[in-house]
Amino acid sequence: MTNITKSFQDYDDDDPNISFRKNRWKYWNQLRLEKIEFMENKSEFDWTIFTEYIQAKYGIKMNIINGTITDNYQIVDEQKYLVFLLKFQ
Repeated sequence: MTNITKSFQDYDDDDPNISFRKNRWKYWNQLRLEKIEFMENKSEFDWTIFTEYIQAKYGIKMNIINGTITDNYQIVDEQKYLVFLLKFQ
């Protein structure tokens, strides 16, 4: 009989960080939908304008590292953020 060792991370329901991972994916999906709305009248995507737009319209200050949007963010206006959650859930 072969003994199979588990050399990978199991992301099943017993994962203690499962809610963190689900919330991160939910945030990325919400941003994807927001990007579609943002790009309606634009031909090119500029992340600097996008981050300013997100902060002004939805109260979310995104964390940018070397020009890359990360999964960290700060809520700067809770009322606007609530609109973001209601609109993109």
